[in-house]
Amino acid sequence: MTFAAPSSHQQDSGAEIAKKLTEKSANYKRLIAGVLYWTGKEPYFTQMLIKLITEVPDKPAEGDEVAWVDRVVRQRWLNNWEKVEELKPLRQIRDRLVTRKPHHVELLKEYKRILDRGEVRADRSSSQKELRLLGLVSQQQGLLTVRSRLHKAIFSRDWVERTLNYLQTEDKGDDNFLNKFAELERKLLVSQVDILAQAELGNENTEAGQTLYDVLREVTATVSNILKADRTTIFLLNDEKTELWSLVAQGGGEEFLDIQVRIGDGIAGQVAAAKKIIHIPDNVYNDPRSQLVKEFDKKYNYHTQNILAFPILDDDGELVAVIQLLNKVEQPGNSHKGFTALDIEYLAKCVVPIRRILGICQSCYQATKKLRATAALAEATRSLDRINLNSTAVLQRIMDAAQKLMNADRSTLWVVDAQKGDLWTEIPNQGEIRCDIGTGFAGQVAQTRKPTIIPFDLYDNPNAENAKKIDEKTHYRTCSLLCLPVFSPEGNLLGVTQLVNKRKPGVHPDYDPAIWPEVPDYFKASFDRNDRQSMQVFNERVGVILQYIQQHQSLKQQQDSPTPQTAIEQTLQICSNTFAQTQPQESIYTMLNFLDLSLKRLLNSQHSHIFLVNPAQSQLTLFTLPPSHRGVRRFSLPTNRGLAQKVIAEKAIKVNNKINNLEDKLLTTGIATQQLAISRHILLCPIVNAQQEVIAIVRLINKLRAATRIPAGSPLTENLAPSEQIASGGFTQQDAELLLQQQSAMLPMLQACQSFYAANPT
Repeated sequence: MTFAAPSSHQQDSGAEIAKKLTEKSANYKRLIAGVLYWTGKEPYFTQMLIKLITEVPDKPAEGDEVAWVDRVVRQRWLNNWEKVEELKPLRQIRDRLVTRKPHHVELLKEYKRILDRGEVRADRSSSQKELRLLGLVSQQQGLLTVRSRLHKAIFSRDWVERTLNYLQTEDKGDDNFLNKFAELERKLLVSQVDILAQAELGNENTEAGQTLYDVLREVTATVSNILKADRTTIFLLNDEKTELWSLVAQGGGEEFLDIQVRIGDGIAGQVAAAKKIIHIPDNVYNDPRSQLVKEFDKKYNYHTQNILAFPILDDDGELVAVIQLLNKVEQPGNSHKGFTALDIEYLAKCVVPIRRILGICQSCYQATKKLRATAALAEATRSLDRINLNSTAVLQRIMDAAQKLMNADRSTLWVVDAQKGDLWTEIPNQGEIRCDIGTGFAGQVAQTRKPTIIPFDLYDNPNAENAKKIDEKTHYRTCSLLCLPVFSPEGNLLGVTQLVNKRKPGVHPDYDPAIWPEVPDYFKASFDRNDRQSMQVFNERVGVILQYIQQHQSLKQQQDSPTPQTAIEQTLQICSNTFAQTQPQESIYTMLNFLDLSLKRLLNSQHSHIFLVNPAQSQLTLFTLPPSHRGVRRFSLPTNRGLAQKVIAEKAIKVNNKINNLEDKLLTTGIATQQLAISRHILLCPIVNAQQEVIAIVRLINKLRAATRIPAGSPLTENLAPSEQIASGGFTQQDAELLLQQQSAMLPMLQACQSFYAANPT
C-alpha cells in the first residue's frame, strides 16, 4: 500500500526543510537519522515526521538528537495513534487486518511469523502478497521484513496476540449469535400467526402483542451482548420519514427507555439523514454532533464516552432503522477502549436477520393495533341503549376511547350538519361549537376527505396560524395533530375525528396552562401512519354507530315534524300503495315528469330529463314513458364514466351549443333516433344536496327560439320543434343561473324520489 504525499501547495521546499532542521539542531543530520530509523525511508511518514519535529516547540540537546526524535514519536504519535490524523493510513491497515474474512486469522499469523523472526524468505503465498499490498511488510533481496519501526511499534507482538485471540474467540461465536437471531425469528413468526388469527376472529385480547414486545427486547439484548455495549437502542423510521422512535432502548438495570428524535437531530438522526455510520471512539461530548446526546444523558443520569450508530437499509438502499450503541464494555485482556472496525463488521452481519425481524414486527404491530381499536370501540359502545341514544354522551365516550387508544392528550369528533352544511361538536364546559367546512385542519379534512397528520412541532406548519390564535386564547399548546374523516358504510361523510398532541408513553401530568407557550417534554412526539391506520379501523366502526344514531334521531324528528322531503316521500308511498296497479317507478316518473315539464317551460327547452343518482350501485337512472304508454321504462348508466363522471366530480353546469359528437351515453340515453339527428344544444346541471353530494343530473336539449313556446299540457315525448325552430345561440349563462335558482325548490322532491327509489328498487 502506498500513501499520497502532501499536495504541492502544502509542501515545503528542500531548502526550507533544511533551514528548519538547522534551526532545530546544528547536527540536523542526526535528526534525519532518527526520523529514518522510525520510518524506514517510507516517503509519506518521513515527510510527516520531519514536519512534526520542526513544529514541536522544544529542541534536542546536542548529541541527544536521535533520542529526542524517539521521545517526540512516542509522545506525539504512539501514545494516541488512533486519533492522529497523519497516522490514518495505519488505521486503515488495522481495519483491513481485522475485517478481511475468512482468512484474516491466517494473515495475522503470517505477519506474526515475520515479526518474530525478523525476516523470512519470500514466497508466492497469498498471505505474503496481501501483507505487501497492505504496506505492512517490504521485500528486499528475496526476504520479507516489517516495513518500519513505526509499523513494529503499532502492530507489535502484543497487539497481534490480543487481536488473534479476540478474532478466534469471536469466530467461534458467529454461529451462536446467528442461531440466536434465527430462534427469535421463529418465535416471532409463531407469535404473528397467533396475533393475526385473533385479529381475523375479532378477538378483543389487548395483550396479544406481549410476545412481540418480548422478542424485541431479546433482539436488543442480543445486539448489546454481541457488541459488548452498555446501552443499545433500535430506532425505527416513521412512515412519514420525519422522525425516529425507539422500538426498545435497553438501559442499565433492564430499564427500557422511550426516545424520539427528528431526522437530522442528534447522532441517530444524522445517521438516518445521511445513511452513513457515525463512530466516535472517545470523548463524545467534545464532538459538535453530540449536543442531543448530552441532553439525554442529563435526563437519564448517564455518561456517554463512546458511540457507534449504524443504519439498517433495505435492498433498495432506503432506511429502515438505526442501531445505536453506547459505551463499549471493556473486556479482560483487551485494553482497547471504544468500538472497533470489527464491531462494525459484526453489526453488518446482523443487518439481514434484524431487518427480517423488524419486517415481521411491523405486520404484527399493525395487527395488534387493529385488535386494540376493536376492543377500545367495543368497550366504549358496549352499553348503548337504542331507546336512550344521547348523541353527545355517546360521542364523548367514543372519543375518550380513541384518546386512550392513541395516547393523545385531547380528542374531538366533529359531526357533519347536513342542513347547515358545517361541522359541530360538543365541548365539556363550553357547549356546542361549529366549524365551517374548509376552515381549520378539521374543516380541511371534511372538504378533501383525506387524512391529515401534522407532526411535532405543529407551529412549524404554514397552516398553523388559526391553531396559534386559539392556543393564545385558551393557553393550551398544540404540538401535533391527527385528523381523519368518518364515512358511513355507503361512503357518505359523517364527521371528522381529531386527535391533539401525541403523548410519550408513561405517566405524565395534565398540561398546565401556566407554562404556556412552553412545550412539555411528553408532548414532543408525533402521530404516524400506524396511528392513522389504527384510527381508520376505529373510524370504520364509528361510522356505523354514528349513522345509526343519526338515523334514530332523524326518525324521531320525522315523527315530530315531517320535512318537505319526508312529506313527498310519504305521498309517493301512498300513491304506490293506494292504486294496486301502480308500480313504484310509475310514481317516481309522475313526480319527475312534473319537474321536466316545469323546466321545459321555464327555460324554453325542447327536451328535459332528470337522471337520479343511485350511490349504492354507482348508477344514473332515467325514467321515461314510451309512445305506447305501456309501462314506464327505466334506463341506467354508470356514474364513473364519460360526462357523467365529469359532471359529478366537478359539480358544475356543463353547456355545449355546438354538439358534433353524440357518443356519450349521458347525451343519448332516452332520446329517439330522429330527435338525436336535430340535437344542437345541451345543458347538464348537477343537483347537489347540503352534503355536497350530487343526487341528480338535469339534462336539457335544444334551446328554442323566443317565439316558440311549449304549449301547456304537452307530453314529454312530443316533437315540438323541427330544426328550423331551434334557437341559433343555444343556452346562455342566464339559463344556467335560472336553473341554479330552482335547486332549493327541486331538492326535496328529488331527494324524496331518490330515497323512495332506493327503498323500492323494482
